[in-house]
Amino acid sequence: MRQILELCIQMGQLAQQAYGVMSSHCTNEELTDTFQQMAAEEGANVAWWSDLLEAWEQGLLPDLVNDTDDLVGRFTDVRDELEAVLPDALKDLTDHEMLATAARIEFYLIDPIFGEIVDLTEPGRAEGMHEAYSAHLQRLIGAIEEHYEEQSLASFLARILNRTWRDNMALAVCATRDPLTGIYNRRALDTHLRQWSAWSARYGRPLGVALVDIDLFKNLNDTRGHTFGDTALRAVAAALTSAVRSSDMLVRYGGDEFAVIAPEAEPGEFAILLQRMVESVRAIDLRDAEDRRVPISVSAGGAVAVDPPASLPRSPDRLLAAADQSLYAAKQSGRDRISAPVILGSP
Repeated sequence: MRQILELCIQMGQLAQQAYGVMSSHCTNEELTDTFQQMAAEEGANVAWWSDLLEAWEQGLLPDLVNDTDDLVGRFTDVRDELEAVLPDALKDLTDHEMLATAARIEFYLIDPIFGEIVDLTEPGRAEGMHEAYSAHLQRLIGAIEEHYEEQSLASFLARILNRTWRDNMALAVCATRDPLTGIYNRRALDTHLRQWSAWSARYGRPLGVALVDIDLFKNLNDTRGHTFGDTALRAVAAALTSAVRSSDMLVRYGGDEFAVIAPEAEPGEFAILLQRMVESVRAIDLRDAEDRRVPISVSAGGAVAVDPPASLPRSPDRLLAAADQSLYAAKQSGRDRISAPVILGSP
């Protein structure tokens, strides 16, 4: 993981330095401002990757990548290609050549693997990070379109760059996101939970896993139709998103069931999180075709692993089975409530 994060830092520094040089030697005032902003944004990215590296060194971030050697190889190739497209004397380039160089830089930095790493490391901040990079890329595309004729090759390449970014993001969404609710899917849960469990056991840090089930959802579908059921699922996903912490990962686990991975959640804090999720759904103002409010509720349970450092990782299946046991207790005791989380280990 260290090599991966260090390579991300190196690539960000290359881009930051290039934009800094170009902003200092560009003859066009508007382009100077554009390159200055892009240098500052790359600097912010470098700081973000550096913070992640520091967190990893302190044991606050798990090794979220299984095939590290393969990913290091890919990142090394991207870095080498990025270095190869940077002219030795950026300060001697014309304004148009600087724009072309900037386009080449961003071509390598839109590799979908960067988006996957962002999603893996900080799920709660991933959307904001993607939006920030999209704005960064649009700033460059706008500058190219401003300084080149619409029918020029440069403008055409800018449109390709934009489309490639959108396509890459769409592929990433299809791989890890539920298309109905927009939150993470079961595939993402399987990857994250295995790695967070290893982190929890290695450093002796608590790890919570929650399961949340919509009460009597089949009745809702049967009486009001699947379209209304889909609306309810989206509303519940939105409510749960507002209830979880930024460090938590919300997943659509099954048809009407959701899961949450909650790192660094002590048992007491985790129980508060469960209650907050139940209350957020209870407050949903869901309306039918006649504008009548349709009550909706969930039951929630979970498990918290509190093992000492250097323990053997608990399997995802064991964590989910314990969470399911707690959820079942909530259902049996009347629904629209939480059950005490199962504690795995000694708190």
